[in-house]
Amino acid sequence: MKHLIFLVVWTVILNPVALWAAEDTIPEDRSLHVTSDTMISERDTAFVEFVGNAKATSRDSVVHADSIKVFLYKDEEKKNLAKEDEQNIKEILATGSVRFISGDRKAFAEKAVFTTVNQTLILTGGSPKVITGESFVTGKKITVFKNNGRVVVESGKKKRVEALFNANDKIDKKEVE
Repeated sequence: MKHLIFLVVWTVILNPVALWAAEDTIPEDRSLHVTSDTMISERDTAFVEFVGNAKATSRDSVVHADSIKVFLYKDEEKKNLAKEDEQNIKEILATGSVRFISGDRKAFAEKAVFTTVNQTLILTGGSPKVITGESFVTGKKITVFKNNGRVVVESGKKKRVEALFNANDKIDKKEVE
């Protein structure tokens, strides 16, 4: 029964929400397009911050937030990456009214952190929520491990994990495979 519940949570709600996560195969266009009111970058730092109405677009996913910081690998760090992991982006941090949209899937939080090397997304702040159709899951912290398909939704002292599975929501056959 536990496995069935996990499968339903994963396929209906969480599987497609790996925000900026790469697909199993490396796509040709791995670009990240970011717009905002202001961009801040300093010469010897390894990040660029986009502040005010920040919007990041990668493939078919869009993230809106008050601020989006893109952390880059330093040259000495890039030497340790596997060839297939070779890219400039180390981590993406979105803060303040974070909204993620990818097709009919949405995620909301005050903070979202995506780490590229281990393909991990962490949603925190406020009441992080992931929605697919009319189904949803919410908790204090939602962690999606893209590489192994594991999802952990944690509760807090005042708020327990909550999920709603709507029978009318369709499960895409591609998501189950």
